[in-house]
Amino acid sequence: MNLGTSLHWVSKKMKDKACLIENDTSVSYSELWDNIELLAKAFLKAGIKKNDKIIIILPNCKEFIYSFYALARINAVTVPISHYLTPRELKEIFSDCSPKGIITTSKMFENIPAGFIKELIILIDDEKSKPIENSYTFKELYEMGKHGTLPRFSASNDQIATINYTYRGTGEPLGAVLTHGNYHHGAIGYVRLTEIMTQQRVLLVTPISHIFTLVSCVIVPLLRGATVVIMKTFIPKHVFKAIEKHKIDFIIAVPTVYISLLKNYKKDSLDISSLKHGITGGSYLPPAIYERIKNEMGIELLQGYGLTETMPIACNPRSKNKPESLGVPGHEVKVRIIDDEIVIGGPTVMKEYYQKNGENKKFFKDGWFCTGDYGRTDDEGYIYFKGLKKDIVKIGGHNVDLKEVRAVMNSFEGVKHVKLNIKDNDLWGHQILAEIETDGTRKITEKEIRSLCSSTLALYKIPRKILIK
Repeated sequence: MNLGTSLHWVSKKMKDKACLIENDTSVSYSELWDNIELLAKAFLKAGIKKNDKIIIILPNCKEFIYSFYALARINAVTVPISHYLTPRELKEIFSDCSPKGIITTSKMFENIPAGFIKELIILIDDEKSKPIENSYTFKELYEMGKHGTLPRFSASNDQIATINYTYRGTGEPLGAVLTHGNYHHGAIGYVRLTEIMTQQRVLLVTPISHIFTLVSCVIVPLLRGATVVIMKTFIPKHVFKAIEKHKIDFIIAVPTVYISLLKNYKKDSLDISSLKHGITGGSYLPPAIYERIKNEMGIELLQGYGLTETMPIACNPRSKNKPESLGVPGHEVKVRIIDDEIVIGGPTVMKEYYQKNGENKKFFKDGWFCTGDYGRTDDEGYIYFKGLKKDIVKIGGHNVDLKEVRAVMNSFEGVKHVKLNIKDNDLWGHQILAEIETDGTRKITEKEIRSLCSSTLALYKIPRKILIK
């Protein structure tokens, strides 16, 4: 079933109810679907076909959501990418998936490696800052869509919906191929575990390009007919104001967000009493932090667990929350512990890693996906996290591939050896400390190393401290 089918049904039922709120703009369910269909028609007229891969590099905004569903409507493939990545990181992904087009902003387009997008460039700006060949603005697309037509809904559960890039410690990004069926099963499981209701107002504050946010803060709330309040950036005082203004009663975010809110919370400054529950995921939230958030802010956090490759795996139910655990498996999700590693089966597991036969053979065993996470289960089926098997570290909810970081730093002239040490960090979860041994051919400064890293690695991947020996 096509991802847009259920949203179309919800939009007809909810009609004038607000589904998206961004700044002071409110979008109803009817308006949402109208915009999606206009864009879908325009995409067809612009030459996008079934299975064409279209990259989206956007901040949190309603245009991201319109684009995602419009591409799904015509069975094109969305490739959502973080706007924090550097040109080198983008080049790796572009080379791997060979996209037909890109949807972005004029400013962000300047960061795109030259020559990788030749066929179609779509800018959400109303006006282009300068002429760009083969490009359209959203304003132009909406006009095109008025004169277009759409075929009937058609998509099997095996139809590819997205390719989402992640890291497994192999030194390069891996594209998780996710189908319409994966999304439907993942969303159903999340609805049942989290019990999100139609009357709720959900705050979207983490990047939509992450699968965690896309599923839990967009697809699931819209499937339930709830209202999503969009924040472009995370600034604690702005989040508190949004909670008070919009009476937010559900928030879904990574631990770093909750810890930042806790550090900046002033009980008598703003009224956040509407917010009673939240989901935490992306990395592990220590029970001590959970207790502080509950006691000081009045928010009951339900810890969840999922991967880019598997959609949501588990979440603590409201009826019986075990804060130290990752929760119980979702609808039709199968969980086993083999040699202390969590392995996953069922309809939420991705189709494959895009064009990576070696990795597919390595990480799929007899139909089960090896997560690279150590864990255990208790007698009630709750899952517990015991550590990482894969060569990555979690920083602010992001997967950081340590092999990639070492390779970048080793590429610098005069570097003989790089050692990375991982330390716990109260805010970010972890931080990387680098020790660099030089070969003696030239003097290397920390400033030079940081400059190299800044041009080649996303900010959250750069070691917090760099020691040169």
